[in-house]
Amino acid sequence: MADAITSPERVQSAHRSTRSILIGFARLGKLNVYQHYYGLVLAWLMVPAAMLNQPGTTVAMLLFLLSQVGVVACTCAADDLTGYRNGSDAANYRPGDLGRNYRTKPLLTGALTERDAVAFVAVSGTVAVVAGLAGFTVLGWHVPLAAVLLFVALLGTTQYSAGLRISYVPAGTEFLLGLETAAGLLYPYLALVRGWSAAAVMVSLILGLSLVMVSTYSNVKDAAGDAAVGRRTLATMGPAVYKTAMIVFYLCYLGLTFVLALATSWPWWTLLTLLPVTTMRSIQLYQGPVRDRWLVARKIGLLSYDVCFLGLLIPAVIIR
Repeated sequence: MADAITSPERVQSAHRSTRSILIGFARLGKLNVYQHYYGLVLAWLMVPAAMLNQPGTTVAMLLFLLSQVGVVACTCAADDLTGYRNGSDAANYRPGDLGRNYRTKPLLTGALTERDAVAFVAVSGTVAVVAGLAGFTVLGWHVPLAAVLLFVALLGTTQYSAGLRISYVPAGTEFLLGLETAAGLLYPYLALVRGWSAAAVMVSLILGLSLVMVSTYSNVKDAAGDAAVGRRTLATMGPAVYKTAMIVFYLCYLGLTFVLALATSWPWWTLLTLLPVTTMRSIQLYQGPVRDRWLVARKIGLLSYDVCFLGLLIPAVIIR
């Protein structure tokens, strides 16, 4: 199906420049989507200042960052490669569609070839594994087993569309996105602090759930294309399912914020720094499940993730 696609960009694919190829790789790996690394920033801020002076701490965190970039790049590239091959991206992304940026799909535009994408998946996956293991090595492997297991779980999120294809299992997409974000915060935190904290767990869950709340709304537009290739997101299971899930996610988010602010070491006024995102999530819920204005709800969701990070960042900086 994908081979039949033609576009001005594809016609020019035989004359690709080095610049266009590099831009294509950046788009393939979603290297511009910095939101994936919010968890690592918060993990760094939650580590007690005294522990930051331990030998190897900074180097280890930089290696963990490189590893997470590799995980995200590998996962996104494999997803694009799968979507190109099965035709779902061609169905969901079309030139001129104001709801989706067609140029973010370099395989569709012809900026990259399948061979390019396969090589990128292999290289980024290798970087993810090697950099993460190097981070633990810098710390002398004096880390809790849970930190290593969470790192392995994070690597497992690369099976989103390829390999085990977990996103094709009902709710697999939502589960992996939440896991990626939560594990991306918790395993570096555990590796440095060498112990759990209720606040770190709550923050990781809030951040993970926040990304899921973005994805669930975004997937509504892609439901037909995803269903056609057997990907079982919540959006493909009908309005009753995904609208109920959106309400449940919203209520869970509220519960987690109250637990963080009132039952952990974080200050009660965290509720105030998170009030803007809570308001935005309420509006998003109204615009989506209530009014079926999914494009508006999706835009609110994307912005609310950034606002959520800021709401968590402020108390993390102040109480450090």
